[in-house]
Amino acid sequence: MGLVLGCVCAFALGSVPFALLLVRALKGVDVRTVGSGNVGATNASRAFAGRGARLAVFLLIYLLDAAKGFAPTWFGPALVGGTPQLDGVLLGAAAILGHVFPPALRFRGGKGVATTTGVLLALDWQVTALALAAFFAVRWITGEVFLGSLALGVALTAAAIALHPAAAFAARLPLTLLCCALTLFLFWTHRGNLRRRFAAARDGAR
Repeated sequence: MGLVLGCVCAFALGSVPFALLLVRALKGVDVRTVGSGNVGATNASRAFAGRGARLAVFLLIYLLDAAKGFAPTWFGPALVGGTPQLDGVLLGAAAILGHVFPPALRFRGGKGVATTTGVLLALDWQVTALALAAFFAVRWITGEVFLGSLALGVALTAAAIALHPAAAFAARLPLTLLCCALTLFLFWTHRGNLRRRFAAARDGAR
């Protein structure tokens, strides 16, 4: 019962739309009317003029959204009295789902990249570090945030298995399964970006 209540609380925390609240407080604008309409750090930064302001807003919202995933994953298992890894995985997954499907926003939230980063940071900082390195490398090479996000997702699974090959499908199986699920989930949340990219490639080839 404690774990169920913990997951409900983690979902509620994850559903707090920091991008919406901060952009509305600082600019008086609904972030859902800006750019792609996404409730996340990247789109929220588009509401501000100037590279410095956009970067500051992006980092602030990214950290807040990451904290929504980190807090229940890191502190939650001790509060519900369960096993750190398995309960951490379940609590973290609940927080990510809350971010992507917030009830107050009619279940249309962000893409989950920042909250995923927070969850994985609490579970395994080395896996997270490699995934973030992949994100920044692809982001720098391509200039596309969404491609960096997809690279982060793939790197999560690759790093979780490569860093601990003997335990990946034994003692660390809950974490491995979470990383695999998150890789697929990030591709699903970025499906609109992928469709636009493929459409642009087809048009360019004609």
